[in-house]
Amino acid sequence: MLRDPGFPKQWHLQNTENVGNDLNVLKVWQQGIFGENVVVALLDDGLDMDSEDLKTNYFAEGSYDFNDRSAVPKPRLPDDYHGTRCAGEIAAANNSVCGVGVAFGSKVAGIRILSEEISDVDEALALVYQNQKNHIYSCSWGPADDGISMDGPSQVIQDALVSGVTQGRDGKGSIFVFATGNGGESDNCNFDGYVNSIYTVSIGAIDRNDQQPFYSEQCSAQLAVTYSSGANGGGIFTTDVGSDVCTDKHGGTSAAAPLAAGLFALVLSVRPDLHWRDVQHLTVRSAQPFSLDDPDWKNTTSGLKFNHKYGFGKLDAYQLIEASKSYESVGPQVHYSSGLLKVDQAIPFSSAGIKQTFAVSTEAAQNHLLNLLEHVTVTVDISHQLRGDVEVYLTSPNNVTSVLSPGRPLDSSEQGFKNWTFMSVQHW
Repeated sequence: MLRDPGFPKQWHLQNTENVGNDLNVLKVWQQGIFGENVVVALLDDGLDMDSEDLKTNYFAEGSYDFNDRSAVPKPRLPDDYHGTRCAGEIAAANNSVCGVGVAFGSKVAGIRILSEEISDVDEALALVYQNQKNHIYSCSWGPADDGISMDGPSQVIQDALVSGVTQGRDGKGSIFVFATGNGGESDNCNFDGYVNSIYTVSIGAIDRNDQQPFYSEQCSAQLAVTYSSGANGGGIFTTDVGSDVCTDKHGGTSAAAPLAAGLFALVLSVRPDLHWRDVQHLTVRSAQPFSLDDPDWKNTTSGLKFNHKYGFGKLDAYQLIEASKSYESVGPQVHYSSGLLKVDQAIPFSSAGIKQTFAVSTEAAQNHLLNLLEHVTVTVDISHQLRGDVEVYLTSPNNVTSVLSPGRPLDSSEQGFKNWTFMSVQHW
């Protein structure tokens, strides 16, 4: 089936050394599922459409260069290789060049935004660019992973995300995939407003040994993980800039997110009728828990397992596809809000903290058609002279506790939390 000379190096597709520590995609390919009729747009630093591994799967109609105002998002700077590498993970052709993409029957579009600063308006336009033809948007970027920053999409960009999930793909919704970030133990992906948006699928990383790499962040907003580099190498072998150039140096959560996007391309090729929330539900249901001796694995109310390092587990192509075949759509999204709850108490210098309880009655849930729970968001306004010392937890009536903020040792900001929204999927 596969003609690519580099395939034996693509351990993330078939791990012959640590059997089972891969995406389990061969059984999907054996069914003739390769991602046809699906387009994944890479919002990145360009895409080398002249690469022999990408040219047959390049989708020009969905591509644009917002940095140079050009229809051709060709890499132009010496370090403009990131997007090409991510594209190769998804749709590198089944040919005699380098390796193969996880969804090598899909198409990839390049939307160049990372080579220089762009306006919020342009970023918003990029997120909805050709969203009737581009189905999935792979975004391996976000605010600085420095353990200090707390940033997210501006209002115009938030509006673009909402527009994407409500109007993209003929109303079924664009699929936005975001990398959780490379801040490691010093950071937490709940301080990234793209990752903790209810409209995105947030993906972290594990290495070839099914372990959390030193760089991968954890948080209660993370849905799942896929494979990437680790402390002892083991980078992702993929396409690089040039006619027939390959690399085994691709890594970080930047490499994990495109693999998830490629898996979702396989899903949409089988079930093009799925809505954006259906893809999230399938992710939650089919992700595979692993390394169950890790004490952070906790049972959820719905009988699933969740870990702040790994979300609901690692994505498994075969399990994802099999679940999608019989999946019934979840139906319209509904919302319920507590309204403003004013605490008006000083935070004590002790572990006692402050507790605020909010009850949702059965009647209120029924009146709002709350038949199931997906995302829980908590928006806080907290004044504190050392933001990194503040820990925030969310506990359900069933005693399931999400760590919204574990504290960040490098964050010495005196600004506190100004209307910041945390999110948890642990109560799904």
